[in-house]
Amino acid sequence: MTDRPVPPPFMWACRRCADLLIDIATATALSTEHDLYDGTVRCQLMLAGHLAAHHLDAIPEPHTDCPRCDFYAKQPDRQHFESLWAEHRARDLFLPAEVARLM
Repeated sequence: MTDRPVPPPFMWACRRCADLLIDIATATALSTEHDLYDGTVRCQLMLAGHLAAHHLDAIPEPHTDCPRCDFYAKQPDRQHFESLWAEHRARDLFLPAEVARLM
C-alpha cells in the first residue's frame, strides 16, 4: 500500500478518531503477521462510520472521477445512501485513494 495521508488535526483532537486511527495501525501490523486476520477492514469501516456520524462537515466533497460517487449521486433520497456515501468519502481522510475508493 502506498503512503497513507496524514489525517487532519480535527481527527487527532477527537479522542474516538485518535483511538480508531491507532486501532487501524495496530490492525495493519497484525495483518502482516497473520494472513487470515481481517481486522484492518473492520477498523477502517468503524472510523469511516464515526466520521460520517460525528464529523459530517469535515468529510470531503464527492469525487468527480469516481463511479461509486456517481452511483450514490443518482440514488433517490428514499434509498438512504447518504451515510454510506459519506463513509466512502471519509475514507480519503485516512487512506490512500486507491484503497479508500474500493468501498
